[in-house]
Amino acid sequence: MGRRKLTTEPVPNIAWKRTELVMLVRSEVMKVREAARQLNASVKTYYVWERKILTAALQAATNHAAGRPATVPDPEKERLRTELAASQQQVAELSAELKAQKLYSEYQQSRQEATGSVPLEEKKGR
Repeated sequence: MGRRKLTTEPVPNIAWKRTELVMLVRSEVMKVREAARQLNASVKTYYVWERKILTAALQAATNHAAGRPATVPDPEKERLRTELAASQQQVAELSAELKAQKLYSEYQQSRQEATGSVPLEEKKGR
């Protein structure tokens, strides 16, 4: 088995240079003043970069929960989902009622055809 290749976004050269110098200083191969001089920065600025680099390294090395991070629910989307569910329920109820009315109408019509009788509504109109 070979080693897995790490894929990362391209990092600007200055970031690599800063990281390399921080590691050299942290491993006591180089003095802080020399690293700051190579970066054309003050010692104070060097320490700002060092803190950012070490914080990012710790963050990257920390175990995180698997999967996507939780999203904050959007109240508007939740309202629309609720409204949609209520509308779908209403459509289902009306569809069932319409189906029942059609079945009843077909039943009445088949009874009339079988008996040969005139519907009550037509008798009243005469």
